[in-house]
Amino acid sequence: MDTIDIIKQRLYLFSYIVLMATSMLYMYSEFNSVDQLPEPGYVKMIWWAGIAVFLVAQATLLLLNINDRLKMSCLIILAGLFLLDMIGFKSINFQIICLSFLIMNSESISFKKFIKVDFVTRLVCIASVLIMFFCGIFPSQYDVYVPRGDTIRSSLGFNHPNSFGGYCLYILISFLLFFYSTGRLQNLKKISNLFWFLLMFITGFFIEFVYADSRSSQVAFILMVLLIIPLVFNKNIKSFKPLLGIFILLIMTLTSVMVVFYYDQFSTFFVKLNDLTSNRLFLQNEAFKVFGFNLFNVSDFAQGNPIWVDNQYVYNLISTGIIGSLIYTYIYAKSFVNAHKANCYILYIVLIALIFKGSFESTLIDYYALLPIICSFFMVNKISMKQ
Repeated sequence: MDTIDIIKQRLYLFSYIVLMATSMLYMYSEFNSVDQLPEPGYVKMIWWAGIAVFLVAQATLLLLNINDRLKMSCLIILAGLFLLDMIGFKSINFQIICLSFLIMNSESISFKKFIKVDFVTRLVCIASVLIMFFCGIFPSQYDVYVPRGDTIRSSLGFNHPNSFGGYCLYILISFLLFFYSTGRLQNLKKISNLFWFLLMFITGFFIEFVYADSRSSQVAFILMVLLIIPLVFNKNIKSFKPLLGIFILLIMTLTSVMVVFYYDQFSTFFVKLNDLTSNRLFLQNEAFKVFGFNLFNVSDFAQGNPIWVDNQYVYNLISTGIIGSLIYTYIYAKSFVNAHKANCYILYIVLIALIFKGSFESTLIDYYALLPIICSFFMVNKISMKQ
């Protein structure tokens, strides 16, 4: 690896670490209170400084890497959509912009290097939030305790138990991909590998089902466990065809939108379904009625102000319009194509599990959730370089 490649790799990793650390502090810690309290001024400054560093670093990398018409076309489209966004025709958000940069610059670093750094970064970030929580660094008015029935769900320094459960789920995903990169996932019959594997899953079960009690993460966790079990008996399972994942994605998208669109509060079926989803269907239907959707988002819709839309596919349609929804669907579908090309069964099933998670939460393109999509492009880049 020559000097310029080393510089590009370090710049990519540095910008990604900055994005992960500042988003954790500003977006997912107790400073972003569910009680709609304003974040402290210094936390906002850290966030915007982090975003500026990320964008400058990634833009610099893009200038160094922009060696084909496809990247140039993507950059022009991204710039055009951003300009439309500035005048009120919204179809992208900061998450999609950051994801696009990370994808376009993904050739700057190898999958193995990235997943190792990602896993360590996540552990350091969650450890930092836990230390801040137990040391009382968060102001007391920001403490988050969410009741469910007769129990109180604590978020341990996160802004909501679902954020805590979701972040821990992605630590598990990062661990699985790290295990895959070392070859240990293909040798689970070895006692030491099986021990670490089971320890992570037992920890994940305790967090998702006992402490955080996050339903969306529970659904994804169960699916991942069920689909990973075959690896214990056959380490050479091949990735499914891309069409399977794309079909599931389209079905879940259409089903989510249609169920919400035709929600009837006087129907016994819809009432029971609404109860099972903790009143999500009613709120999403209200968001449809109040804000509607169009080719672009031209309304003043903002998540949680005043309505929470806990469904990725409905949220995409309302917040970014039809154009934004198609962009998201294309990127996610492309991830299935990449996972198949790389013959990575573990990544493929993670992507499937997350599709179902998206029916309960609109967090699949949060800053901490970009990992599976980015990794699919890393894997394909590795194959292309070998060829």
